Amino acid sequence: MIRFLLLLVCVVSFGFGYSERNGVYASQSNTHPLYEERRNRLLGIYGIYNLSDSDAELHVAGYESQTHKLSEKQFGFGVQGGYLLNENHRILANFEYNLKKNGFSYQTLTLGYAFTPRVPNTTNWRGLLGVNAGLVKAKFDSGSFVIGDSSMGSLDFTGFTYGVKAGAIYEMGNSELEFAVSANRLNLGEEEDNIEVNGSPTNTKLDLGQTSNISFSVGYNFLF
Repeated sequence: MIRFLLLLVCVVSFGFGYSERNGVYASQSNTHPLYEERRNRLLGIYGIYNLSDSDAELHVAGYESQTHKLSEKQFGFGVQGGYLLNENHRILANFEYNLKKNGFSYQTLTLGYAFTPRVPNTTNWRGLLGVNAGLVKAKFDSGSFVIGDSSMGSLDFTGFTYGVKAGAIYEMGNSELEFAVSANRLNLGEEEDNIEVNGSPTNTKLDLGQTSNISFSVGYNFLF
């Protein structure tokens, strides 16, 4: 009797999994509205408020190395493109430009992954947990870093970055509002220049390998 009931359940379940169309049985999963309307591609733009900190190592030939605490509060903007593997997982490519402050500016280009689970007991909210890694390029304008009575010339740094992101997503049909906070490590490496020290050219190096930031962002994503 139990075997007969199990067989009956299997047959009924199989029958509900298919529907008749023009005399031919077809799987309902291929005609489900959510399947037909699914939009996998994402394009977004967002604004950034960024807090950058660096324990910059200054090396002047013939002198003991010094550590300078550099802190900047910068505004910026970013664009992102991505692909939704499904409703809970997505991959993203991001470009961010942080505006110049005290002669210092930088840009990042990263590739990342985000986990976006539905917030319990809501219909429009999702959580956001992500990781990313990529390249960073920074610049100090000529004269923006002063040593004594002399200043270093224009310094261009190129390095790598990695970090994490957490936040929330509010769904609006074919678009989203995204609110996030990010923490990144920026390994910008070391650049050098010659400056005048006691009347003679002296080799000087600035190491920004110990740089990090915390940023807050609000953005809009379009799904298509």
